[in-house]
Amino acid sequence: MPFHDSAARSGVDSDHYANRPCYPELITILAAGFLHVLIELALSESAARNSNIVLSLLAVVYLVWRSRRSRGALRAWGMRRDNFRSALRAQLLFGAVAAVTLVAIGAVRGSLALPMSFWLTVGLYPVWGIAQQFALQNLIARNLSKLLPNPLAIACVASAFFAVSHYPRMELVALTGLGGIFLTMIYRGHPNLWAVGIVHGILGSLAFHFVLQKDPGGAILRFLTEFLPPRM
Repeated sequence: MPFHDSAARSGVDSDHYANRPCYPELITILAAGFLHVLIELALSESAARNSNIVLSLLAVVYLVWRSRRSRGALRAWGMRRDNFRSALRAQLLFGAVAAVTLVAIGAVRGSLALPMSFWLTVGLYPVWGIAQQFALQNLIARNLSKLLPNPLAIACVASAFFAVSHYPRMELVALTGLGGIFLTMIYRGHPNLWAVGIVHGILGSLAFHFVLQKDPGGAILRFLTEFLPPRM
């Protein structure tokens, strides 16, 4: 079943965008991923992060324009509520196995203790998880649907592109490549962006602490403490 079939069944057959790949999107997101890696290698991780902010803002502008121009776009992107519960259950089955694996990695490394700021990461990271899964599921996988022979090939190629954008952090390349395959295959049967983004966010939070041994929530709190004026 192609990515666009569910949109076609929901009454958007006349919407050409919802029912066929958009190759300019595919080319643009692959170029953006390459640019991210190039900036990080040539300049710094901070510079790459700043470029991501700019590209994300431009993406939001495009998405608003596209959603207004194509009436079936939101549903084709998995931005729907009707299948949220079933999609979340399906994604959580994989998420539970992946979470146990990440905790086991933390145990081997002796880093099971979680700071309170971890819960801030869990609360915020799903927003970025939704954004990343939008890129993976819609801008890459959906637009590969006519170019590759079967769902597994689509998931593998899309996840490989997604993983390479995390270079040179090889732990993230491995995790996003493998995890992306499972999340994409599940998304095909349960196309709900909110569900896959939430699970991505939870797993990403665990990966930061147990694999990368970083504390994004703590960094946010330090930033707020440094730049927000103290209370009188």
